[in-house]
Amino acid sequence: MNEPQETVWSISDFIPTTEVFVVGCHPSGTDIALELCTVAREVHISVKSMDAAAVVPGMRRAVSRHDNLHLHLQIDCLCEDGQVMFADGSCVVADSIIYCTGYDFSFPFLDTGGLVTVDDNRVGPLFEHTFPPSLAPSLSFVGVPRMVVVPRFYEAQARWVAQVLSGRRPPLPPEEEMLRAAEYHHRAREEAGVPRRQSHNIFFDVDYMDEFGAKHCGFPRLPEWKKELLRSSVARLHDATESYRDDYRDSGLVREGLQAQGWLTGRPPPPPDTRVENES
Repeated sequence: MNEPQETVWSISDFIPTTEVFVVGCHPSGTDIALELCTVAREVHISVKSMDAAAVVPGMRRAVSRHDNLHLHLQIDCLCEDGQVMFADGSCVVADSIIYCTGYDFSFPFLDTGGLVTVDDNRVGPLFEHTFPPSLAPSLSFVGVPRMVVVPRFYEAQARWVAQVLSGRRPPLPPEEEMLRAAEYHHRAREEAGVPRRQSHNIFFDVDYMDEFGAKHCGFPRLPEWKKELLRSSVARLHDATESYRDDYRDSGLVREGLQAQGWLTGRPPPPPDTRVENES
């Protein structure tokens, strides 16, 4: 297939006779597919597998509710005429194909003499996902970790780098110590069965993110109600993919925290959340 062309579009660009194929079933792919199924005739989504890690329960429920939303396994090839061929021999013909495949790290502009490499999307070695031991602190990477609370975590990385460079933070550990720490991290991930290309996935580990900010740049610790809000938001994203933005139910701890901030003054508590159970 020819090199895909970048296009800026909106949901209103699609008409009811459109067949759309979305490549990828992570958050961006599911968001786009769920919006499109309200206007397009058929929406098809490709997934690498049907296990819970690839297709979250909330997305399975959404597919069961929409007759025009379909999951497919293993693309064999994408043809120039719009045909999408699958490994089992079946195919669909798409008017539009939307790539939601994520991205791979590449630094062609950066000549490190092999001191920093990218191997199946693992950038390394990096101490705490940020500093390459042999080139620190003059070289650093901000934004490599995935599945994090992006604004806070990347700001923590940037503040750490700035504080180290300005001398407002203690010097980094010796090169050998940083290298051992990076190797230990990767070895522990491999022993836990985490694929190499997910080496920098934090998996929304709230405690790790909180510790990272406090340890490396002096960020204040998150109160427990904010941690609970983050954890429950991720859980709702998985369990109620189609509706989690609209019918979120705060726990008692979260409501107390919000009220203490003055954000829920006078609002009665919502009814108990039974939607997820009833959707199954």
